Amino acid sequence: MPLAPPLSDADHARGPADALVTLVQYGDFECPFSKDVHDLVQDIRQHHPDGVRFVFRHFPLRPHPNALAAGVAAEEAARQGGFWAFHDRLYEHQLALRPAQLAEHAEAVGLDGDAVRRAIESGDDQAQILRQKRQGVKSGVRSTLGLWIDDEWVEEDALEDAVIARVIRPLQAAERA
Repeated sequence: MPLAPPLSDADHARGPADALVTLVQYGDFECPFSKDVHDLVQDIRQHHPDGVRFVFRHFPLRPHPNALAAGVAAEEAARQGGFWAFHDRLYEHQLALRPAQLAEHAEAVGLDGDAVRRAIESGDDQAQILRQKRQGVKSGVRSTLGLWIDDEWVEEDALEDAVIARVIRPLQAAERA
């Protein structure tokens, strides 16, 4: 059974560190399946804001020509303190991820679009992003339609049932207690 890569200070995480459940997504900003997972996590976080810690790691897929540049732009957004606003905006505008559009998205959430352009042009963050993807593959990630739920990777057809059983029901029970 694959092991979940340990969390580190380098991860993009939101939610309390002592949350009842930790979810880790390996995502691609251009992938519709990643957006489905994003929407699912957003819904869980909205209903249980203190019960979930969410971590995002990059998993750009080759068929998505803008995914790697979007990841680079997101890393620049993180340096500017705006990773999550930028992350959410990219999923909201998933069909508009060309490099010039990424700079516009940065500006729309109050970030420096020129810095995003320079980051994309330099490509300095590409190696880090691809390292995250390789780490995911080594740990058993094969699809962007999946999540680590605590220490178990769940994907595709099993995801919905696992989220209900391992995330929503325990969160609801904790809230009733």
